[in-house]
Amino acid sequence: MANNQAIPCIEFPQAAPMKIRLPFGSELKSIMDLSKGPPTDCTLIHGLMLQLAPALSGMECFLKLFNVIAALQDISVKNFPKIIDAAKEMAKCLSFAVGIPLMIIDILKLIIAYLKCIIEATLSLLKFQSGINLSAAQGNPVLQHSLGCAQKNAAISTAQLKEALALVQPLLHFIQPILSMAEGPLPASAQEALQTIPEVLATIGRLLEGGGVSVGVPGVQDIIFSLENLKNTLQHLHATLEALG
Repeated sequence: MANNQAIPCIEFPQAAPMKIRLPFGSELKSIMDLSKGPPTDCTLIHGLMLQLAPALSGMECFLKLFNVIAALQDISVKNFPKIIDAAKEMAKCLSFAVGIPLMIIDILKLIIAYLKCIIEATLSLLKFQSGINLSAAQGNPVLQHSLGCAQKNAAISTAQLKEALALVQPLLHFIQPILSMAEGPLPASAQEALQTIPEVLATIGRLLEGGGVSVGVPGVQDIIFSLENLKNTLQHLHATLEALG
């Protein structure tokens, strides 16, 4: 009798990504907050809103530069005070090179913390998937339906983790072009992090591409061991960056 009872399957939402195109060719993209569970449209919108204000603030110096250029288009004695005022405002932005290493270190620390979150989520998902054994539910349609739902949600979670991982590479590309503008070389610990993070990123990506697992499958413990080693590597990098102050 119990086997005829339907167990509702609560499927994870598949929220549509959003973006804001910026005038300099780059984009702000909605970010998934893994700490709050499966994302919804509202959580992605909220995450994009949180990015918007800092992004607009970051364009301030570019806008000041454009203001100078606009003033220079109409050079005249009458317009000199306007040009001088615009140049003074822009001059406040020219000492940015001193702060570049600090910004890079902060970005690296953020990336490391983000990758650690993804590893933790992957470990939890891996252990959850390893407990799904559809063959043990043969002859029990209700249990089969429930486990099938769990398996589908696990696949959705894996896909979302892959999307979350894809956010890291653009940040690493952002770091490289501005290194040449920094005053002096980065500390050795920051250089180590820059070299190691892409390797960690690639390894996590390969493990996520492996797909789901089921109970008793050989190699699951090897994947868990690899993820734990990656987490230890990230913890070491974070500790060396924190020591910089």
